Amino acid sequence: MITVDTIQWYLKEAATLGVKEFYFTGGEPFLHPQIADILQEALKYGPTTVLSNGTLITDGLSQTLAQVSRISKHKLEFRVSLESFIEEENDQIRGMGSFKRATRGIQSLVHAGFNPIITVADWSKYGKFTKEMAEGFQSLERSLNIPQLRLKKLPLVLLGRCAEFVRPYDESERVTEKCFDNYPMDNLQCATSRIVTSKGVFVCPILIAAPKAWMGWTLGESLGSYTMESPACYTCRTSGLTCKNEYLEAKDIVRESVNEFYATAAIQPQKELCCPSNYTPADLSHIPPEVLNISYGCGSPVTQANIEPGESVLDLGSGGGIDCFIAAKMVGEQGQVIGIDMTDEMLRNANASREIVARNLGFDNVRFMKGFLEEIPLADECVDLVTSNCVINLSAQKEKVFLEIFRVLKTGGRFVISDIVSDREVPVSMKRDKILWSECISGAITETEVFNITKKIGFYGLEIINRSLYKEVNGFKFYSVTARGYKYMKSPECKYTGQYAIYKGPFSSISDDDDHTYPMGIPIEICTDTAWKLSNPPYKGMFLISNLQNTDVKISCGSKCC
Repeated sequence: MITVDTIQWYLKEAATLGVKEFYFTGGEPFLHPQIADILQEALKYGPTTVLSNGTLITDGLSQTLAQVSRISKHKLEFRVSLESFIEEENDQIRGMGSFKRATRGIQSLVHAGFNPIITVADWSKYGKFTKEMAEGFQSLERSLNIPQLRLKKLPLVLLGRCAEFVRPYDESERVTEKCFDNYPMDNLQCATSRIVTSKGVFVCPILIAAPKAWMGWTLGESLGSYTMESPACYTCRTSGLTCKNEYLEAKDIVRESVNEFYATAAIQPQKELCCPSNYTPADLSHIPPEVLNISYGCGSPVTQANIEPGESVLDLGSGGGIDCFIAAKMVGEQGQVIGIDMTDEMLRNANASREIVARNLGFDNVRFMKGFLEEIPLADECVDLVTSNCVINLSAQKEKVFLEIFRVLKTGGRFVISDIVSDREVPVSMKRDKILWSECISGAITETEVFNITKKIGFYGLEIINRSLYKEVNGFKFYSVTARGYKYMKSPECKYTGQYAIYKGPFSSISDDDDHTYPMGIPIEICTDTAWKLSNPPYKGMFLISNLQNTDVKISCGSKCC
């Protein structure tokens, strides 16, 4: 059995060679007693997938793996293999009871928040299993109550049990040099990957029992070419067999679905998407009425952001432009407003209305750009305020969205965001409903998760401005919440220089984001960074901050201070 130390060594070597993805197979990977530790190591280097028969996956293991996934910046995936979607057919090959154990494993992964890929062998060419694959797949979806399972079909490799059950390869089933005339070699798995074992590096997982498939002890040694003598190479060449996950990433699927949905909504207003917003006649006086018809929000973040003249404002998911146009009036001629949206139809509508707004205001300070929430096309630290109105829940990469918000905000800048949150974690069955996702339901996360993400990134002064019930779906309550947070970056010069903060009340004591506690009326010594934060929003006015006492005192502020 391969050791964790050996895997760590190979991972480091793989990183130097530019390896992008990692897959763990067997045997059965979950037989390894340290599989969770191994996956945690691999996830430091790139997206990682486990190829399993699913029979050893339990609820407890799935929850452990979910924790591993949550603390990683890369994606953890699972592929569970079946021989057939029909229990009797599957168990002919895998053994009695294996189908039930595998499907229980799939359910455990789903309950832990994963979306496993189901790998199934395609026996149709050999006429062994007569029931239609599509029918069997739909039957499995229904029995597991998990809509939209992901499927990967693999051709049969006529070795081992398959050779016994079907037939071995015929002598004519071999590749020759002519097979690769005008053929893109990168289509072959062996051209882009290697399999690492306790016995060294092999050309592919199918051939680890073949002596000629051994390529050396290091990945570097294995980079040479391989003479494709195995009959299994015939299957790879004729079928395009690959172990890679060949599917759109979740973020791309969500983007496509949401983009299509709101492209339609830009042309044909969707009244069911609108929540009451606290816009006043003064807010809207300079805006064409048709803009309001295609405004799909769940709050009024711009009107609650305390916008000052001359500020720069970024609105994410700007849609028809209503929040940008309201902000344009607030920042005035010396300010600027930028709207980012990915939907061409919305951008066309917004730009058409922009000319009217500019004419009514007497100045043009708004521009719209095409882009994604997760990849904001702006420079670092360029805006004072970021707003969004019911769009972050539409992203499958919410932490990345907040990282981008943090990046583009100036130090001391703020976000004010209205969005939909859920009272508890939304089940996978709802997350896979494209309509519910586009209606801001399936993509909702809990308030706790929102604040955990934003605090981890470095936002402080987090507060809830408004909260109201949006709707209830399948027993889950969804709330419209408007929240605010501020950007702060700890300075390298943070020191104790004899400054003190006195909390003015009315509470007997309070604690800040860095777990400093301030009893009312008691001077508490603070570092220069904390003094800056308490002197600025949202804490401004809550404390009496003493002036600098002694410029000679230069006691370093520890890493846990602020």
